Amino acid sequence: MRILTVGLGGAGCRIVDRLLAHDRKAPVHCVFGIAIDCDAEQLNSLQNVPVDQRLFFQPLDPAHPKDLAAHLPSEEALSRLQALDDGDIDALFVCAGLGGAMAATAPALVTCLKKSIAEPVFGLFTLPCSDEGEDRSSSAADQLESLQGLLEGIVLYDNESWRGKVPPATVDAGTSRQGDLGALIGRRQREPVPLTGMERFYRDYNDLIGRRFTLLLRAGEFSERSPDELPEVVLDAGEILNTIRGMGFITMGYAREEVASERPIELLSRFRPGAPAVQDGHLKASRVVELAKKAIFEEISTPTELEEAQKALILIAGPSHEMSMRGFMTVRKWIDRTIRGLELRSGDYPVSGTRFLGIFIILAGMETLPRVEELRRVRERVRGRGPDTAAQDAGT
Repeated sequence: MRILTVGLGGAGCRIVDRLLAHDRKAPVHCVFGIAIDCDAEQLNSLQNVPVDQRLFFQPLDPAHPKDLAAHLPSEEALSRLQALDDGDIDALFVCAGLGGAMAATAPALVTCLKKSIAEPVFGLFTLPCSDEGEDRSSSAADQLESLQGLLEGIVLYDNESWRGKVPPATVDAGTSRQGDLGALIGRRQREPVPLTGMERFYRDYNDLIGRRFTLLLRAGEFSERSPDELPEVVLDAGEILNTIRGMGFITMGYAREEVASERPIELLSRFRPGAPAVQDGHLKASRVVELAKKAIFEEISTPTELEEAQKALILIAGPSHEMSMRGFMTVRKWIDRTIRGLELRSGDYPVSGTRFLGIFIILAGMETLPRVEELRRVRERVRGRGPDTAAQDAGT
């Protein structure tokens, strides 16, 4: 599955940057994108978005310095995206961190893009942590509602749910705030500035999003794989799009486990009858089931009840000899019987030369999510202490 991406603001630009970083490690490229921000330093920190695909702008009207949407270079963004489209693009994803100022420009940008782009437009958004303040949470709720009617689907990653459990990013994810755009915009290069704890979390978190999302995209490009990596059950771009298109809120779970490489004696035992072979098959089936449970209950992008999903998709990826069809079918039956809808798609993605077996699960079509409801409750509290309330408090 091949996509165009637009990063809006610091969070959105960094997500696109990590999508490109992981995508470029594969022989087939599935991600092409641009980054838009009014913060030159944020654009400067990007490492993988080409310089000519970074759009820097600033409001020029001193009377309306915060009216970013009015100054957003939407037409220029459209032109850059059309130049990247080789006619084989399946969808467009707008990436942003909800609650931020730049995310408020997303509706205007999406409206502009949809007038000229035929492919479906989705959102890939992060939800703010609770300690970022109630105003930011309230803004995120407003922005989410304004985007629901414009986008074909919204993939959500909840920062709050991932605090404290994001593994360290790969080495190339960036270890300082220094970038490579300084000379272009006339800034002097400075010594690297160490990352704070929160900056390190967001770096690792964005890397996790990029790594997981590009795995799904590569799985849809089965025609480009080597003969020894052809799937038994094909999961192409059309299957992925049919799962998420028109489905409102979307969450994605992924869990993986390192599998030991087979020693020669273990390889021979697979061809000999007896208990070891039977036991090995049971252990592999159990591992697939446990990974699926972990993907849904622990490693989901935004927590949800399985029963609330209208559609689901299951992808198993890793060494073909570690995949258990019995375990895979058990997971299929469990999810198929639990979701409220009737559509379940699945496929396998054999990858030679990897040490990991992973399960990727998409749940789509939820009318709401617990975290979204929490943001809406925060918004009601913020509105309850509006200007009138504040004036009353000041007079007491």
